[in-house]
Amino acid sequence: MGNQLTGIAPSQIQPVEHYLTDLQNYEYDSSLGSTRFFKVARAKTSEGLSVVKVFVIHDPSLPLNSHRTKIEDIGGRLQGTTNCLPFQKAVQSDKAALLIRQFVKDSLYDRISTRPFLNKIEKKWIAFQLLCALNQCHKLKVCHGDVKSENVMITSWNWVLLTDFASFKPTYLPEDNPSDFSYFFDTSRRRTCYLAPERFVESGPKNSDVQVQTALIEMTSSNEVKGGDLTPAMDIFSAGCVITELFTEGTPPFDFSQLLAYRNGEYSPWKVLEKVDDNFIRDLVRHMIKKDPSHRLSAEEYMIQQRGKAFPEYFYTFLKIYVQRFAAPPILPPDDRINRIKRDFPLLVKEFVSIVTSSQKKTMFCNNKLIALQIFLDISKYVTSDVILDRIIPYMLDFAHDQFARVRAEVIRVITQCLAGIKTVPRSDANVFPEYIFPNLSHLTQDPSVMVRVAYAENIAQLAETALRVLEMMQRSDLEDTTEGEGDTVEGALFQASYDMELLSLQETIQQKVVTLLSDPDNVVKQSMLENGITRLCVFFGRQKANDVLLSHMITFLNDKNDWHLRGAFFENIVGVAAYVGWQSSSILKPLLEQGLADPEEFVVHQTLGALQSLTELGLLQKATMQEFLAEVVPFLAHPGMWIRQGAVGFISTMARKFNTADVHCKLLPCLQPFIKKQVLQVEKEIYLLNALEDPVPRPVFDFILRLSQLDRFLDILQKRQYLRKLHKLSNRVPYPELDDAMSQIFRKFTSLGMTEGHEDKINSMKEYITKLHRSRAGSSDGSQDSNSVKKNGEVNINTPGRFITKRHAELHKPKDTKTETPSTPPNHSFSYQNAEWKSMFGSTESEPSSTSDSKSKPLQRSDTIEKKSNTEKPMSSSNSSSSTGSFVTMTAGQITPEARYHPCKLELRNLVHKKRDLYSVDLLTKDLFENIAWESRPPPSNWKPKGILVAHLQEHRAAVNRIQVSHDHSFFATASNDGTVKLWECEKLEGKSVANRSKQTLKNTSNQGEKMRCLVFCEGSLSLAAASDAGTIYIYKIDSGKASITTEIPVDKEEYGNIVDISHFDTGKSVRTSICLSVSVDKEEYGNIVDISHFDTGAQSVLAYATVNGYLYGLDLRSNKEVWKLKNDPKSGLITSFAVHHSQCWLALGTSSGTHVCWDLRFQLPITSIVHPTGARVRRLVAHPQEQSWIISATQGNNEVSMWDVETGTRQKVLWASPAPPLSQNQASQHSVYGVHVAVTDTNVFMLTGGSDMRARFWDVSYPANSYILAGAATDPLQQTGVSYRSRLIDGTEVIQETYTKKQVGTDDTPRMGPDSPPQGHHDIISDINLCQTSQCLVITASRDGMVKVWK
Repeated sequence: MGNQLTGIAPSQIQPVEHYLTDLQNYEYDSSLGSTRFFKVARAKTSEGLSVVKVFVIHDPSLPLNSHRTKIEDIGGRLQGTTNCLPFQKAVQSDKAALLIRQFVKDSLYDRISTRPFLNKIEKKWIAFQLLCALNQCHKLKVCHGDVKSENVMITSWNWVLLTDFASFKPTYLPEDNPSDFSYFFDTSRRRTCYLAPERFVESGPKNSDVQVQTALIEMTSSNEVKGGDLTPAMDIFSAGCVITELFTEGTPPFDFSQLLAYRNGEYSPWKVLEKVDDNFIRDLVRHMIKKDPSHRLSAEEYMIQQRGKAFPEYFYTFLKIYVQRFAAPPILPPDDRINRIKRDFPLLVKEFVSIVTSSQKKTMFCNNKLIALQIFLDISKYVTSDVILDRIIPYMLDFAHDQFARVRAEVIRVITQCLAGIKTVPRSDANVFPEYIFPNLSHLTQDPSVMVRVAYAENIAQLAETALRVLEMMQRSDLEDTTEGEGDTVEGALFQASYDMELLSLQETIQQKVVTLLSDPDNVVKQSMLENGITRLCVFFGRQKANDVLLSHMITFLNDKNDWHLRGAFFENIVGVAAYVGWQSSSILKPLLEQGLADPEEFVVHQTLGALQSLTELGLLQKATMQEFLAEVVPFLAHPGMWIRQGAVGFISTMARKFNTADVHCKLLPCLQPFIKKQVLQVEKEIYLLNALEDPVPRPVFDFILRLSQLDRFLDILQKRQYLRKLHKLSNRVPYPELDDAMSQIFRKFTSLGMTEGHEDKINSMKEYITKLHRSRAGSSDGSQDSNSVKKNGEVNINTPGRFITKRHAELHKPKDTKTETPSTPPNHSFSYQNAEWKSMFGSTESEPSSTSDSKSKPLQRSDTIEKKSNTEKPMSSSNSSSSTGSFVTMTAGQITPEARYHPCKLELRNLVHKKRDLYSVDLLTKDLFENIAWESRPPPSNWKPKGILVAHLQEHRAAVNRIQVSHDHSFFATASNDGTVKLWECEKLEGKSVANRSKQTLKNTSNQGEKMRCLVFCEGSLSLAAASDAGTIYIYKIDSGKASITTEIPVDKEEYGNIVDISHFDTGKSVRTSICLSVSVDKEEYGNIVDISHFDTGAQSVLAYATVNGYLYGLDLRSNKEVWKLKNDPKSGLITSFAVHHSQCWLALGTSSGTHVCWDLRFQLPITSIVHPTGARVRRLVAHPQEQSWIISATQGNNEVSMWDVETGTRQKVLWASPAPPLSQNQASQHSVYGVHVAVTDTNVFMLTGGSDMRARFWDVSYPANSYILAGAATDPLQQTGVSYRSRLIDGTEVIQETYTKKQVGTDDTPRMGPDSPPQGHHDIISDINLCQTSQCLVITASRDGMVKVWK
């Protein structure tokens, strides 16, 4: 029945509190519900809250006394039980009978649906207690009669109390009259029925011979049914239903009708039981709810049957026995419970220790041994020190001789952590470390497993500290005892002498192990020693031994040239050792730090710079030594590695903090001048110095320098060039000396890699470092090849197996002058490990068979072509020597002739070699495409500047020209116009030599009259042209010999995606088929108009990418006519106006009408970052920067502004500002904007061409702003009225190139005119686009909104 009844009966004449007025010591608190049978209330007493159930007496003749006696008898029998809560008091008056028991807040029915939900083991614990409760009452000859989830009470600590024993309710009920069941048992109105099936009997004449029902039955029913006592089997059935509800998250197995159907064999609860995921619990419940009561077992038998199955063993042996102490009378208050648990906890832990220690010796499996060690570690946190030393450590040390290396390694870690927590040590265990622990672990320093030795190296410092702490505790304890006694100073001196001897003995013990580990043949052990407490070992040994033992061994680590991790760990941890040893160590550390600065591994150099910074901060380096290191560190400011530059800045800033002002200005700043682009006053602040640094030497340039075979000659030439630049500092052109073919090719390669004159100066400053690095790398490559290959008979070093294993070798990539060998010709071993550059330096002694000189295979010809393109590529496999039993085979087509007969396996080998060569050639072409991709297929000359001379005036278009695109070979260009046409023009005929300038061909789709061509792009190496119209259609034209024909028409949904604003294309280097004919239909309702289009080729795919107004970015493969990717931009950032794909094909950037720039990663198809213009101005055009890998160029609305943004940092780096408004002004905006942008790169600088709404075309020299000028003025500009100048300013960290106007002075003399004024050459309307083409000379092409196309030179 529970505490609270959810179903409320109709209102009674008297409320429930009326019946509690005569009950002394009970104060009404609240009503818990009412039914026809009982009214339930909660009352307050001096002992706490109680539940009072009120039965209103309507008929005084009812035999209530007998029921009261039975209830009191049940309460007396169950007095000592711990899981039963009977009624504690029964009171009878004239008006009502009252049953009183203790109040418990939650029933099992409430707890099932209350957070936190019960987990599986908690459910098992509750089910186990329910069976215990039934076992307790059944042994006392008491049956419950109404077991249900509302009558199972749960405390906050999951203790179960079975309550509301229903001895006064009828045992049997008529099956054809549900009113009796509803009156007595369905008090919650849930209609669930957990009564046993045998309790329902047939009523009527059949049972007339049976005794009459009790008085309570008589007042609710006139039918005569069988009477009798309750049986334990009836409670077992009800308990099975409760357990089912518990494990099915509150799903009842029966309601009233289902139980009657189950009794008659018409219903099965097995579907409900299938929800029980525990097989043992499911079998238990299935047995408990059997229809035949004789088949059910007792509660005790079920508990015995499920021991170790459904219910864990510890329920029986420990948990039930211990927890019921808190439930049995006398009930302990909460404070006493806490104290009891604290008092019992050591006993409980010791019991666990006994169980674990008794089991660990017989444990067989490695995983279980590791678990046992972890249990020991967990237990050690809750036990005293004597238990750790006497009961846990001995069993752990037994694992030190285990057969599993993982167990031996874990023993060291666990013992170290256990001993670290001890606070007191008995006097009897004073020598536990030198006499017991260290001797039992000594063999592990030479354990055959590296894992074990690494574990020892990681924990030896902690073990030494703990041993020293124990020794000091013993000394302190002895001194305290001496002070309290009558000891004199002599006895105190004896104690001190004893302490010194024991400390010396302990240090010698630890020293033996440390020296063994520092001399370990495996470097990972040494590295672990350095990284895990080398400074703590210094403190343990003292200054003298730290210098003699630790530092002397650590220095030898730098002799290992192959393990850069070990060298890096040395410099990372040397600071702590040096700080403890003192300034005397500076003389020892100086050559070591110089060696670290010249290390071939950049990570080691970075760690060395960090060590230098720390040593300088600690004052361990003298002033003269710091100045010497300054000369070596300053060139690192131009190093391509970011870590090294930051490390160098850290050392220099720390040095500035140590120097006085005079030293900073006289000694430090002059060294920094060549490497900073602006003056820095606060050099001691790292962030200021980092921001002032010049751009470093590009990584490709630096790497290529280290691969040069003629490095010394190259550096000499750079030094001479630098000297000539200083001599001709004021002249614009420096007369460099002529170079031979080899050096000319090298310098052309450097130019293509991005090396400038400024980089040459930085390389000269790094000359000494580069030379050392080049030599060390060359020496390390030789040394690695000379290592011993065979250790013992049968053991082979897999790094260099060439001399001892027969091999068949074929070059995937062979230079043109490389000769092949016959299988019978033995190779020269001295050149077997040399790469191509070394062979060209020292020559090759390989023989040259005449049979192969005339025939060259096709794959070799392809390799030769690759070698011409990239002379830095290395072969995939270098030549390796072979023993006399093997042969060196270089496969070529000339080796296998039709007349010769060879084994099939050799023919298969030949085919495999040629196949791999083809694949390798393709890979090299792809790599060359990505690494050496050129921004311009034909870049302008370095000294080229347009003169602004009009050479062609083209007026074929009848409406605005929207876009100009130049083909990749610069043979022709195309224009797209609002008149619906795309026109092709030959570039060579527009140089002013032709009489009539006409377009080569006009392309127009006659089926869609009135459409406007918005944008276009050349695709697939200019073999086709894609154009997008405002009707949402993309036309792809195939270009053949100057003529074009439409091959593909791609309609785009205009309503969803909007107008096309830009298109783009990219390529991977594989062969392209030009006869592709696509027919792609895109739902116009889904996409909308296209706003921008682009094309790029990945090799496997020829991708046409376009962006739409509605925020979609779509990639279409023109070869397979399949969707490559589809991106959806957030509409909150605005409508897309333009986008650009980076030439690396890894990312693209888009601009919106709200001034937002969004960068998308094409590899993962995710937005990376977004940049918002400060004024939110519309982005009109977007271009990727040709040199800076993370920059984009954005033309925005107003002020003729073109901004360069770094998408990696989100900062605006440069701004072109052609407006009278103040630079970067946000309020005084000019109405003019840039509509067309073209960026080009020469050998020396980057320049831009812009045109916009002010009808002027401008040339911007980004590298040298003063060289910028107006290329072509507007037709309405006044002649010779104003002067224009350009200057660069730094505003809020952004470089602004500003256009300024000055009035020219007009002369006083009147010069007569030579003739009539010439008509204006400029545009009369907005310049919509601008581009550059190159034939015999460079030409600038501009187009305007009135349909005019002008060509300038």
